[in-house]
Amino acid sequence: MKDNATSNIKITYHSACLNGGPEIPTAKCDGLKVGDVVNFTAQILVTSCPTDPREWNQVIQIYPVGINESLVIDLEMLCSCPCERPGTTGYEAHSPKCNNHGTLMCGVCECDDMHFGHNCECSTSDVHTGSDKDLVCRADNTTQVDCNNRGTCLCGVCECEKRSNPEEIISGKFCECDNFSCERRKNVLCSGPDHGTCECSHCVCKPGWTGSACDCRESTDTCMPPNGGELCSGNGECECGVCKCKSTPEGRYSGKVCEKCPTCAGRCLELKHCVQCQMYKTGEFKDEDKCAANCSNTFVPIGEEKIVIDEEKDELLCIFFDEDDCKYTFKYSEVNGKLEVHAQQERECPPKVFMLGIVLGVIAAIVLVGLAILLLWKLLTTIHDRREFARFEKERMNAKWDTGENPIYKQATSTFKNPMYAGQ
Repeated sequence: MKDNATSNIKITYHSACLNGGPEIPTAKCDGLKVGDVVNFTAQILVTSCPTDPREWNQVIQIYPVGINESLVIDLEMLCSCPCERPGTTGYEAHSPKCNNHGTLMCGVCECDDMHFGHNCECSTSDVHTGSDKDLVCRADNTTQVDCNNRGTCLCGVCECEKRSNPEEIISGKFCECDNFSCERRKNVLCSGPDHGTCECSHCVCKPGWTGSACDCRESTDTCMPPNGGELCSGNGECECGVCKCKSTPEGRYSGKVCEKCPTCAGRCLELKHCVQCQMYKTGEFKDEDKCAANCSNTFVPIGEEKIVIDEEKDELLCIFFDEDDCKYTFKYSEVNGKLEVHAQQERECPPKVFMLGIVLGVIAAIVLVGLAILLLWKLLTTIHDRREFARFEKERMNAKWDTGENPIYKQATSTFKNPMYAGQ
């Protein structure tokens, strides 16, 4: 379907074509044959009024392509009202409803050049002149909304709206600020009044606090170990007054000040020799004098059948293998500033290996393999000799010689004839 509508008129077409379903926006139908009936619905919309009043009445033709028939529509646009003309009801020049600064037409004030506003209550001389009066309530010319849509522009000044909660206040030249939309922690604005206050949608922190929600302590005292030392025990970073522990190839540190690492060596290497000599009489200090000299004043391990770690007591586990390839386990912790060590009573050793049996077994295996190779060689040579002898016997039996004649006998005399000799 086509039409001759002008740019001020928009015509949209809907049809179900031959599908029999609901109508869809379309101006054409495919696959039509002679005799097919198709219904179209046209919607006519006046998008704007022509500037020339003579064009307010138009004749529109709607027609199918290829057929010399059309639908003629006489369109009359309602682009003016009687109340817009002087002398009619609803037209009042210098109306008191327009503060005597404009004309009331159809219930709407049309202000003179020196005034603006819904009731012409604002003067351009008090604010700006010209078209600037439409922008004075906007932060910049990139927005079409006055007062950030949170207030009313009155005579070039934003009057911010009131909230139902009197403690929540919208402020600012363009109503861009408030004291209730700042970042929260645990649903508390700026982490609470002790931490900071909300000013113009941003938290202003009090001394001792920092962060976007004033939730971070500036002090690092909470990251210091109780007995002194480095921040986070040297095993992490202090962020917002809380230790963020790091990971190492040995394991990950944990605890309030990153003092725990169940899988790290810690003091295990320092204590292993004393545990060996005192519990198992082995190791570098297995001699009683060395053990007493190096370990008697340090600690006395407490024997346990099985070592189990109690993380609440900050116990650390140590596992080693000694020169006998035996595994021994112990744990240690500090109780009231005193080192306490618990060690497994018995080492876990692999079963002893009978070396003589292994050596004899290897020798026997070598001898047996050698004998097996010799027997195999003897068997193969015997089979080969038997085959050769059988073949010789077969050839001897098949040989046919004349009776009494030895095939290898040669006569004692030989006769030669001279072809050049002419005599007898």
